[in-house]
Amino acid sequence: MKKSGEITVFLSMCLLCISALLCVMLESARTAGSRYYLQVAAGRALDTLFSRYHRRLWDEYRIFALEYGAEEEVVQNLENYINEYLSVDNWYPMKLDEVDVTCLTGIGDHGGEYLKEEVLDYMRYGAVGELFIEPEQGEQFIKDMAEAAGVHSLSGSYNRQERAARQLEESVEKLVMNVREQEEIGEEIANALGRNSKRAFFKAAGHYRSVSEQYPRLMRQYERNAEILAGMQRQCQTEFHKVQPDLQDNREELFRRQWDPYDDYIAQDGERRQELAGWEHTVESNRRLLDETEEMVRDSEEEEEDQELLSLEAAARYWQEWYTEIHMGVKGGAGDKEKQNLLDQVKRLAEGGLLEAVMPEGTAVSTGLLPAEGFPSKEKSGEKEKETKIDSISQRVITGEYCGSFFTNALSTEKHPVQYELEYLLKGSFKDRENLEETVTEIFAVREGLNLIHILSDAQKRQEAEALALVITGSTGMVPLVKIVACVVMGIWAAGESLQDLRILMSGGKVPLWKQKDDWNVNLEGVLNMGRGVMPDTGLSREKGFSYEEYVKLLLLKQNPQVKYMRMLDVMQMNIRREEPGFSLMKCAYRVDMQAEACGKHVFFTLPFVETFVNGREGYTLKVTGEKAY
Repeated sequence: MKKSGEITVFLSMCLLCISALLCVMLESARTAGSRYYLQVAAGRALDTLFSRYHRRLWDEYRIFALEYGAEEEVVQNLENYINEYLSVDNWYPMKLDEVDVTCLTGIGDHGGEYLKEEVLDYMRYGAVGELFIEPEQGEQFIKDMAEAAGVHSLSGSYNRQERAARQLEESVEKLVMNVREQEEIGEEIANALGRNSKRAFFKAAGHYRSVSEQYPRLMRQYERNAEILAGMQRQCQTEFHKVQPDLQDNREELFRRQWDPYDDYIAQDGERRQELAGWEHTVESNRRLLDETEEMVRDSEEEEEDQELLSLEAAARYWQEWYTEIHMGVKGGAGDKEKQNLLDQVKRLAEGGLLEAVMPEGTAVSTGLLPAEGFPSKEKSGEKEKETKIDSISQRVITGEYCGSFFTNALSTEKHPVQYELEYLLKGSFKDRENLEETVTEIFAVREGLNLIHILSDAQKRQEAEALALVITGSTGMVPLVKIVACVVMGIWAAGESLQDLRILMSGGKVPLWKQKDDWNVNLEGVLNMGRGVMPDTGLSREKGFSYEEYVKLLLLKQNPQVKYMRMLDVMQMNIRREEPGFSLMKCAYRVDMQAEACGKHVFFTLPFVETFVNGREGYTLKVTGEKAY
């Protein structure tokens, strides 16, 4: 019996189609799974790579960074970690073809922007209990310090004007003394002629001539000093206009009042200048009279004795009749020079040798040197040098708190070969001592400005300053000069108080930013004692205000973010290099972007000629990307 196979063939074809469909679906799902598996392998490889963060950098500074020697080393590590996943016998057979690091971002790139991110992340998770100031107060503190720095600059301008005014007064005093001496010698000439003593006359005449001839030179010196003072007043006005935007509340009016006495003094000196110029004409007239009188006396020598006596008497009458006495409305100063010198000594103490004056007795100043070679802040790398984003006030406050927690300063108990790390962040010198000196000087400038504002705002302190100024100037007869000296007394008083503030800070105490009357430490007598070398006691407990470290952190609020973060990296690298000489933070990665390419093998679809036709190679290409940052 002949049998038909159509049904068998039909069913076989159906089974073949169904099997092919199932295999294609399974292969498609498996291919998608292969890509996901490769993606997981790349991600886990990055995780494994980043688990190799530098341990000492984390232990000492709580900063994550991956140290590497070269980019090829990173690529090789990623290949090894991915191959560990691909070597497993599973449903996703594939071979890794290539790993490419598309971006390797260092912790020091972009001006330390990534260091900032790590610092903020660490501080965000409860690493600090209490900030030294509230973040919302930071803007006001920055304004306060800018105002204090501007006031300090103005105070310096006023002091320079006062020195010019003092030199002008010294010129006037020399002119007055010269005229007084001429008057005295003129009396001697008259007496000599009255006694008919030609010898005494010629001696006095020679003396008179030498003294009177000095007057034009002294007058020119006076005029030069007057012009210098007027020029300084113009410079001070320019300085005032520069600082004016930083002055808050009613402080502008305070300094305008301090400025006015200089205008009044210059105006009054203009009147005095006319009087002194009139003296010069009188001096010249008297000198010509002396020449004529001398000629009369010489002519008398050729006459007989009786006629000679008559001629001498005539010369005496001529001298007395035509000699013009100078009536001096101008007076020279006769003030307390000792107190002036004591104040000058305090000023010199504040301007030079400040560090030695404020450091506690027996404290040795570090002479450490920072090894600048290879510092991240000195690296130049094109795109990596673009500036960081502008930090918010809260970010600045939090970063400052981090710096205070992890970097040493002048009062730290922890000792390092380079001790003043916090000061380096602020000043950037490679010498420890210079960093401390410049930091102390900047704190002094802030304190001096704030203390001067306090004095100008306190009527009682202004009156005390004016009383001392009156003692110093003496009977000059110029009220504006007393006001000028009072301004300088207030400036030196503020400087003396600032010296004491720094001595308290460097002894571990605290000083309020804005003082009340009860917070004041030094009266005017104490300032004079400073000039004598007797410094006030700092042994009292000072728990109100900011400490030295907090003052440095306040100054860091206005620091350029890029400069600050790069210097932070400098200090971190320097300290780690003490144990690991070759360590470089510029070879520490913060983020890695990579791309991996692999060749997958078919499992449910393995017809070589079809694969060759489709891909030109056995298997199929898989590409994945990955990125990881701390």
